[in-house]
Amino acid sequence: MKKLIVLLFILSFNLLFAQDNISQTPFSKLNYGIYGGINFGNNSETGGSFLFEFNANLISNLNLNLSLGYSKSYKTEAYTVKSYRTGSINNVQYFWAEQYEVNKKGYDVFPVSVGFQFVFNEQSFIPYILGSLNYKLVDARIYSSPGTTWTYNSFEELPNEFRTKHVEQFPNHSYGVNLGVGVVYPIFSKLSIDLRYFYEIDSEIINTHHIVVGISL
Repeated sequence: MKKLIVLLFILSFNLLFAQDNISQTPFSKLNYGIYGGINFGNNSETGGSFLFEFNANLISNLNLNLSLGYSKSYKTEAYTVKSYRTGSINNVQYFWAEQYEVNKKGYDVFPVSVGFQFVFNEQSFIPYILGSLNYKLVDARIYSSPGTTWTYNSFEELPNEFRTKHVEQFPNHSYGVNLGVGVVYPIFSKLSIDLRYFYEIDSEIINTHHIVVGISL
């Protein structure tokens, strides 16, 4: 009887060990997540963030992380623009001197990210750290005061400070690095709440803090 118990114990141990090895096979665990939250930079207004994420295990406690997203971020500015524009009325050409105050810049950002997530094993919650690289499409614009306009009959009549046409320089893409921490709280066997903070370092636009919460399946 004792030999039978020992034999069953060994078989059960081997079965559990085999199942654990199967579970650690790369890409044997696939998870999806949807996240929403806020972002902010130093001396800037609060914007919004959205992420759709895909995770796959590589080795024990280490996951491959892929994501697509959208964020709206703002950078506070304070400078005066003096420029001019031309046009015609009843076939007569006019020159308009313009002056306005730029208050902030807004960025619509569409990132594609790839990185790694290291998970710490816990019972009631699952903390993790992550890092990723991303490529982003950027659509930028300025926010300004209504401004003031003066009309002149020729370019020579324009005041000297208005004779250079102002052109805003905006990037249409950028690269970045994300570093963050988070915690997953399982609700059901296949549904969890994920709370995350990450800091995004950008090559062209502002660096931003992100706080997002979502569900993972």
